[in-house]
Amino acid sequence: MSKTGSSVPLPDFQILFQSVPGLYAVLTPDLKFVDATDAYLHGTLTKREQIIGRGIFDVFPDNPDDLSATGESKLRASLHRVLKWKVADTMAIQKYDIHKPDAEGGGFEERYWSASCWPVLDRDQNLVYVVISAEDVTESVRLKQQGIEYEVLVTELRAEDRFRKAFNANPEPITISRVSDGSLIDVNESFCRVTGYRREEVIGRTTKELKFWVRAEDRAKLVESLTKQGSARQMEAAFRTKSGEERTGLGSAELFEVSGHEYAVIIFKDITDQKSLERQLLQSQKMEAIGQLSAGIAHDFNNLLSVIIGYSEVLEEQLAGNEPLLKNCQQVKKAGNRAATLTRQLLAFSRQQILEPKVMNLNAAVLDSEKILRVLLGDGVEYSSALDASLGSVKADQGQIEQVIMNLVVNARDAMPQGGRMAIETANVELDEDYARTHPPVQAGPFIVLSVTDTGIGMDAETQTRIFDPFFTTKEVGKGTGLGLSTVYGVVKQSGGHIWVYSEVGHGTTFKIYLPRVDEAPRVEKPKTDAGKTFRGAETILVVDDEEALRELTCSLLSDSGYTVLEAKNANNALEIARDRREPIHLLLTDVVMPGMNGQALAHKLAVSRPEMKVVYMSGYTGFTHLGTLDSEAVFVHKPITREALLRKVHDVLAAESVAKVD
Repeated sequence: MSKTGSSVPLPDFQILFQSVPGLYAVLTPDLKFVDATDAYLHGTLTKREQIIGRGIFDVFPDNPDDLSATGESKLRASLHRVLKWKVADTMAIQKYDIHKPDAEGGGFEERYWSASCWPVLDRDQNLVYVVISAEDVTESVRLKQQGIEYEVLVTELRAEDRFRKAFNANPEPITISRVSDGSLIDVNESFCRVTGYRREEVIGRTTKELKFWVRAEDRAKLVESLTKQGSARQMEAAFRTKSGEERTGLGSAELFEVSGHEYAVIIFKDITDQKSLERQLLQSQKMEAIGQLSAGIAHDFNNLLSVIIGYSEVLEEQLAGNEPLLKNCQQVKKAGNRAATLTRQLLAFSRQQILEPKVMNLNAAVLDSEKILRVLLGDGVEYSSALDASLGSVKADQGQIEQVIMNLVVNARDAMPQGGRMAIETANVELDEDYARTHPPVQAGPFIVLSVTDTGIGMDAETQTRIFDPFFTTKEVGKGTGLGLSTVYGVVKQSGGHIWVYSEVGHGTTFKIYLPRVDEAPRVEKPKTDAGKTFRGAETILVVDDEEALRELTCSLLSDSGYTVLEAKNANNALEIARDRREPIHLLLTDVVMPGMNGQALAHKLAVSRPEMKVVYMSGYTGFTHLGTLDSEAVFVHKPITREALLRKVHDVLAAESVAKVD
């Protein structure tokens, strides 16, 4: 037990000493090394066996440049004060030539140190050791020296050849100008490269004459900072090149005086491309956030529309012969279907709709759409196409891609109220790393590009940042929903592609859609031949949905078509029903997103005891697939649910099961 009463033993002094991160050394009263921390050895480029037992001034001789009038160095004088008065002392900064070991190339390295010294006394107040705490201040000293040297250089300006070389070798643009009127005294080669001017075109001219500053207030802000503080740091400003192009620079400036005149040295970095990438990233993040909001709204709205449309269909049959009421019912159904179209567009924008991607050729999608495209464009617009005969394949939902083409064509037509020309082109392209770097989040690789170009009124930069926003439109009230281009954006993104717009006011617009190229040939699908068929059955179906109204409608539609229906309000309720029932359950029809347990988790649990049971998922969006919570081969019935779509899907899945059993 220690004197403190603790059962924990005191740590070894050597362990404590070596664990200290600072630069510490212990000396005897005759100033010989007793020990040093590893950090001290590392900082002074020495080894323990090289210094232990040796005098400190044998290891680190006094620097002749740092000797005082009495012939003592600052460290020696400080140590003598400690030895004499036995009090702590701090020396000023002192320079040493540190010997570099052979492993680091040999020779000497000039370093600057600041040290504190203090005595270690025994009980009788006799000096036992001297401890030195050192700090390497080389970098701060050199920075200060550089500042002094720089002031000397700028006052000499053109007379100093070394300044001229450094001035022109700098990779960033530098100007030297008179503060009072902004006249340029000198510019470096980087300035000429970035702005397009020759040096002789700007020397002696003011920035006002050159129309260099896009905003006069930027120069005023710079002059104010120089006048008040003598410098300016990290100021962002817009400037013009010789061609008139507006770019963005981030600059710092320093004020100096020569012969009574104030001048400014300004060094700036062209950050135009960086700002463009930042805007693209912010736009992408904004679109992502809006998409998530849109998906949530559309999902909830789809449940309501399923009930509205479903019961409208039921009422249609019941009201046959009652024309006034039947007409009213059909108007309700028509409005529900229009609302369903809007939710599909919202889901397309948010990349949450259920696509059925197949290997396809974009040329086929364009050709299949051409007849209706010409009708949409009318006689005032000249249409042409240039489709690459060797075009590769993409994997996408052809119906959605055709919708993309339609929306872009309508957008082009509306941009040409007085008529014009519109062209569609396709081509194979290889996007390289340079393109990918300037068009995030594009990945380099093989793509198919679909271009839609018009000679319409074009768009300014502000409009271009908003064209894909849901419900944004430049058309007058009642002439557009503002969902056409947002739908295009969502379909392209969900298909793994990218869309870029190039437009100038008065010079038309080009939309370019890039879809990943795949090494597969398109497959020809056989058309369905059972249109108008009535689907009925006698199997048992377990329906699970937490939305009561939608669940009741679904059960009613299935019961009316001959099926035995088991109704569950959530996953736990479904598990109880399945556990208590001994007869077969042929099909599980379940919503995907439910509180507590989602649809797929429920299907997996039931599959253990009922492996023959088929599964159909109900959903209006597929945001959950991004989280890996749904199998890629899952079978869907899309919300809002119509009677025909529901009965067809159930019939097809159960029929496939029957065939499998016969085989």
